[in-house]
Amino acid sequence: MPRPQETAPSLNRARIAASALFAANALTLSAWLPRLAEVQQGLGLSDVQIGLALAAGAVGGLLAGVWAGPLMNRSSSRTVALVCLIALLPALPLLGFANGFALVAVALFLIGALDAVMDAAMNAHSLRIQHLSKRSILNSFHGFWSLGTVLGGIVGVASASIGLSLGWTLTVVAGLVALVGLAPSRWLLRGPDPHSYVDDEAIDERDIDDLAFADPSSLSMARSPSTVVLRPIIWALGAFIILAVMIEDIPARWGSIYLTDIGTPAAMAGWGFVAFTIAMTIGRFTGDRIIDAIGERRWIQLSMAVTALVLGAGLIVSTPWAFIIASAVTGFGVATLFPAAIRAAGHLPGVRPAVGISMVSWLSRAGFVIAPLAVGAIAEGFGVQWGIALTVVAAVILVPLSAVLKSGMSR
Repeated sequence: MPRPQETAPSLNRARIAASALFAANALTLSAWLPRLAEVQQGLGLSDVQIGLALAAGAVGGLLAGVWAGPLMNRSSSRTVALVCLIALLPALPLLGFANGFALVAVALFLIGALDAVMDAAMNAHSLRIQHLSKRSILNSFHGFWSLGTVLGGIVGVASASIGLSLGWTLTVVAGLVALVGLAPSRWLLRGPDPHSYVDDEAIDERDIDDLAFADPSSLSMARSPSTVVLRPIIWALGAFIILAVMIEDIPARWGSIYLTDIGTPAAMAGWGFVAFTIAMTIGRFTGDRIIDAIGERRWIQLSMAVTALVLGAGLIVSTPWAFIIASAVTGFGVATLFPAAIRAAGHLPGVRPAVGISMVSWLSRAGFVIAPLAVGAIAEGFGVQWGIALTVVAAVILVPLSAVLKSGMSR
């Protein structure tokens, strides 16, 4: 077997470097969210304009995401992830210093496009590390992403409390992102990514360095997805993950605006986002144990029922602390939904796991387009409270729709 020209870093160090990439990526997305109400008020934007600007980021992700695979085939997941991270650094201050709707939308479009490609590259590189490690570690990478959102949310809230402008805040965040994401990048695995992977049982300890660079002809290749799109189960899982994305997206993005509308002080308006992200982080690190104890479908049905009741009550009570508590409950409840859909997509009968997962992941990005447009339109006519209530509706629908997870994994 051909060996890489450069010696690959140890898997432990590669895991640290990849975890840092996930945390850095989260920082680029979360530091400005607690101050979205400040952007709206400072630039005099309507709820519809804010919704359109947020949707621009999702559209950027949809348009750019299709290039992730070809780019990684031409270079590697390591290279693509690092290039996207570097390109994100000037996009952050551009958003912070934007002086009108158009520039906000352009900045969010760029951030969304780069994030989509970086997200695919990070996950591809992490999957490579997992296969070489011979054990499941993907959840931990997403846990570090959640930790990054917590740190970003705290930075956003803290900077607002001391009166630091959003532009200079995001300039500082860009420097922090460069430090966190680029400093350990030399530990990432080098060389081209494998075309496929052998079963974990076939990995021999002494071949661990050679496996990632094996001749593609010796590995099993993925099947064509041309007929997979016609299967109803794909669209059912797509509906599941779109609703899950809406529950993740709406309270986090619109919480500060809602809290501001009900008279919450500016320094406290971002705490709904912080509560949501902290709870989601805890949920991701504890979710596997909960699912093992009571079962995946039962946990999702319970968590979505509780989410609908608590968030609905929080919106009816309409006080800052009621919504902040409801945001925490929602964050904890939604933590395991995305991984559940991905696991189901990877167990579809007659479908290669990579094909099922990539298609459902692609459909998930529709949620990031639908959510801001729907909330913005409803908020313009009826108020932000009713727009956020879409989260309650999504949670209620997911209670029966969770049956699709069993269908996806059964034979």
